[in-house]
Amino acid sequence: MKKIIASIYPSPFDNQLRHELNASFFKNGEIYSYEEGKLSSLKNDPVGLFPERSIFAGMKELKIEPKRINLWVLAKPNLKPNYDSYFNFFSNVCKAYTGDKKKFQNWFKKKIIFLKHHDLHIYNALGSSTYKNCFYLSLDGGGDFGDRRNTSWGICKRNKIYEKGNLYGNNSLASFHAFVTEACGYRNENGKLSGISSYGEVNKELYLKFDNLLVLKKNGHIFKRKRYNNTKLQLSSLNLDSYDRYKIINNKISKTNILKVCKGYKIEDVAATAEKIISDKIIIFLKSIKDKIPKSIDHAIFSGGMFLNVKLNQDIENSKIFKKNFFTMSPSDAGLSLGGIFSQNIKLKKKYYSKNGISPYLGPSFNENELLEVTNKFNLKIQKLKNSFYKDVASEISRDKIVGLFNGRGEYGQRSLGNRSILADPRNKHIKQKINFFLKKRDWFMPFAPAVLDTFYKEYFEDTSPSLYMQKAVLIKDGYQKKIPAAIHVDGTCRVQYVQKKISTDFWKIIKEFYKKTKIPIVLNTSFNRHGISTISHPRQAIEHLMEGCLDVLYLNRLKIKLKFPNSKKIDKKFYKKEEYLLTNENLLWRKKLNK
Repeated sequence: MKKIIASIYPSPFDNQLRHELNASFFKNGEIYSYEEGKLSSLKNDPVGLFPERSIFAGMKELKIEPKRINLWVLAKPNLKPNYDSYFNFFSNVCKAYTGDKKKFQNWFKKKIIFLKHHDLHIYNALGSSTYKNCFYLSLDGGGDFGDRRNTSWGICKRNKIYEKGNLYGNNSLASFHAFVTEACGYRNENGKLSGISSYGEVNKELYLKFDNLLVLKKNGHIFKRKRYNNTKLQLSSLNLDSYDRYKIINNKISKTNILKVCKGYKIEDVAATAEKIISDKIIIFLKSIKDKIPKSIDHAIFSGGMFLNVKLNQDIENSKIFKKNFFTMSPSDAGLSLGGIFSQNIKLKKKYYSKNGISPYLGPSFNENELLEVTNKFNLKIQKLKNSFYKDVASEISRDKIVGLFNGRGEYGQRSLGNRSILADPRNKHIKQKINFFLKKRDWFMPFAPAVLDTFYKEYFEDTSPSLYMQKAVLIKDGYQKKIPAAIHVDGTCRVQYVQKKISTDFWKIIKEFYKKTKIPIVLNTSFNRHGISTISHPRQAIEHLMEGCLDVLYLNRLKIKLKFPNSKKIDKKFYKKEEYLLTNENLLWRKKLNK
């Protein structure tokens, strides 16, 4: 009998409150991985004791009978196993154990293994790449109670980890980035700091102040952090329709040594300086340890929440320290269960891999009958498409429509990559504002991403190592900026998705049809979710977005759906404000937060 493996994060009934719960399964060369937040609609779902919805969705997707699972991979907790709690989970919740409670401990010792937090990070990146031997660096805010490391580095050889160095505690460069993010009023949304940094300049004086708080050790950098108070509950920020714990417990800026340093500077310059020093420090560290690993190791993998930072990732790429670098689709804790699966040296079917990494389409799917069961409950215009599907989607995009695409299996990781995506025409410089008005309601300075056909990547972008997962901020070549103005950030970079035909067949064909119509091999791609919730996972949610006027047209696999009575909401011209005005206003809002 072939082995069936399950992996979940965190361990059931762990005594530490976690975020980004997720589950993964492997069976007969097939794999499933998905985040609980996408199924619960809670961003980085922090409220559960285990990823219950994703566990059941994975069993359904791969047709797994729980008691047939041969091995469960869990994150190592800091306490000895509480067998009563584990019995409750494996017997009463997921039905994996059906025997007598007295024999449960013996079953548990045979079926369950525990791995450290950062080892799961590393296995995620290693298994998602195509590398056999490589250097690794895992860096986050401080692991968890079962693994207090914040930094780990070493080498991988044929699916084995050889540790060379570690740092412990919650005082890493990732913690420094989080402190600056909080000081700028963006709570735990670190991506916003990266987004607004492109509007600023590195301030030499502030750089030196930051530098005094960062100390290089042989295994990484230590952040001399100080927090002087804890914020109080902000119950006025409670929104049960789009619950976000951090808006309630961390809505105000707390007093820290970073806050003291940042006052008096422009918010965009604070962000730019922080981003610069983080890149500088990590590159200095990589150079310092390059001589400590075998010269034959010229490939590198990176994981941990720090490497969600696309600007940092591109700087590492540009440094040329390693010949090839790989940044996985889910470097944060959202990818830990996938690391558990890869730790077992599994062999996936060839369809999952290309030379650029593993397919990100590892989540749940819906067949036509399931889709029709949902759509028939609403008063909608429904058209079944077959061969005309790709041309139809491309045609709607080229007509400046906001298109919702819900197709195939859901993407794993933080980015929407063409299966749960909002698509638009990158030639229209105002389309980003239109999407923000009707759907996203997100900060004006956050860029949207271009998805480009693989055959045109080198023509448009200054890069030779494309990412399937939008994991790098790549410069667009001179002369192409005017062709796709909506997809380019203010600094001339794009968080670009390399759409490879083998991995993203349907999405590739849609963009190909768009190219035939427009001579542009790129579409604008952003995540399928309204403001405040995670990327959607169910067709009912997609229909609700359409009915709320967030979209012009929706595709559920090959079903084209429109409203019988379209939403008449229009954008006031006042909505299109110049970025100079918006940037000034951003600083004024920040000062108000600082004075509260």
